Amino acid sequence: MKNGSRTLVEFVTHMNIRGKLLISYFILIFFPLALLTTISYKNVSRDYEKQILHSADQSFDQAYTFLNYKVNTLIKASDVIYFDADIQTILTRNVKDFQNDYVQQNMDRQKLEYLLNSLQNTEDVYRASLYVPGWFMYADQNFNFFNIYAFSQTESYRNLMSAKDKVSWLPSHTIANNNNNLDPVQVISLLRKIRNSEQTSDIIGIIQLSLLKENIEDMLQKANITYDGVVYIQNAKGDIVSCSNLLNFNRINPNIDLIKEFQENSASWNDATIGSSNFVVKARAIENTDWTMVTAIPSTEIYAQSIRIRDLMLLLMLVCGLVSYGLAYFITGATVKRLQLLRKKMRQVQEGYLHVEVNSNIHDEIGDLTDSFNHMVKRIKLLVDEQYHNGKEIKNLELKALQAQINPHFLYNTLEMINWKAIDNDVPEIAVISQSLAKFYKLSLNKGKDIVSLQDELEHIRIYVKIQNLRFDDKIKLAIDIDPDLYSCDILKLILQPIVENAIIHGIREARDQAQGSITITGFLDKTDLVLTVQDDGVGMPQDKADHILANGNAADEVHGYGVRNINNRIKLCYGQEYGLTYRSSPGNGTLVEIRIPAMRTLS
Repeated sequence: MKNGSRTLVEFVTHMNIRGKLLISYFILIFFPLALLTTISYKNVSRDYEKQILHSADQSFDQAYTFLNYKVNTLIKASDVIYFDADIQTILTRNVKDFQNDYVQQNMDRQKLEYLLNSLQNTEDVYRASLYVPGWFMYADQNFNFFNIYAFSQTESYRNLMSAKDKVSWLPSHTIANNNNNLDPVQVISLLRKIRNSEQTSDIIGIIQLSLLKENIEDMLQKANITYDGVVYIQNAKGDIVSCSNLLNFNRINPNIDLIKEFQENSASWNDATIGSSNFVVKARAIENTDWTMVTAIPSTEIYAQSIRIRDLMLLLMLVCGLVSYGLAYFITGATVKRLQLLRKKMRQVQEGYLHVEVNSNIHDEIGDLTDSFNHMVKRIKLLVDEQYHNGKEIKNLELKALQAQINPHFLYNTLEMINWKAIDNDVPEIAVISQSLAKFYKLSLNKGKDIVSLQDELEHIRIYVKIQNLRFDDKIKLAIDIDPDLYSCDILKLILQPIVENAIIHGIREARDQAQGSITITGFLDKTDLVLTVQDDGVGMPQDKADHILANGNAADEVHGYGVRNINNRIKLCYGQEYGLTYRSSPGNGTLVEIRIPAMRTLS
């Protein structure tokens, strides 16, 4: 872990300035935006969750109040029927006295229908019915009146008889429409036992009050404020009395036992895992029934809007961050570009090129640094030029001092005397040597001038090679391949002779198996430069050794290295650092020396 941190620190430390700036901008832009987005999202999602649950609470309470109202309406209607005197009178009639009294039974039926019809309305009590003794002639009407003896054979009757509550409730069932020409309707019914007021253990009839199931379903659908949630009513056995959406209910498949636990905490919402999904659930028992009203809302739906808000905030954060980061990228690019230009110019100065200047019209810290750099380069250039001129002057003084040690007239007179003595004594070889040596020194001294024509320098080489051939029995073949048009070009004197001397001494003479060695001098123009090459077919040398000669010489061959380094330094001092010598060599293939100087001619 520590090594990883150290590596990361080192990586950032050695990163370029723009990278460091962009990393810092990334941290300064995206971290605050991410923090702001996170805090805002948490606050918004928490408030939205509260809002959703508050709305669900209100809808739940409204539906619950509505259900209580419906239930109490039916119970009150059953009270009206239960305590009606005519009900007690009619239902306690003696079968022997009234079974065949159709007139009285018809009158009784009319009274009962009037009472039942007075309680019926579409919104609260859709149908009011009575279960009456089977001997009543209207007991099998199956509309307002039903046969209690036939009903006593059903499970619903046994549940009613065993119930201790005031009323009992039938599950959803179908009855005939109040308008007989229409389809049957689904209703939810209340059942209540009618006891003999004089003998309360005697059940003389049963009240059935029905309300439309669609009214309950409409109310539950309004209470369900979510798309995937469900609001439903279940009885004590877990049977569904009514439901806002059966598809959602079947998909969720709530746990009945879990709902019973939630009844104890009916004032708040409860988190529940049903199947593989998370829900918030609220359940509340409805008074005077065995019903429980339940609403279940998927947690994902509660947070759906929050997630949309989060995604929008993330998108806004990303857009703002990218725009800000893009601006930072271009700003740093403009700033770093100036630094990179300054660094490039500094490297040029480091490589020896002093003709540089950085233009800057912006007066900030980088502008001040640029001005200081320009001033420093100008100052360095002045010092270099001053040092160059001083060095050149010292070289000239040394050369002139050396030349002053030789009295040209004395030297020429002496050589002329040797020449005549050689002729007098019939020794022509000595005459040739003295004449050649006189011409050699005459060209070398050149009346103290440093610049000679290429033609004079080549003539100097011819004489030098001629003298060396007298010494080495014509073992050296000199070839010059230069366009005569270039003969008028000006060059520093004595820059070819040391190279040719090295070719003879260290190249051709070292090749013991060669009868004769050759030296080829070529010249051509390369744009504005004059390029001269001196190539021999001697023993050659490894390229790294050739490179080493110009660098700092060779301890084993100091004279060889000193001569060419002196030529190279004189050329660079005279013409500039971009000019000088280049060596190319390999063992057994000879050596090629390239001399590059500006192509200049003296005006006549």
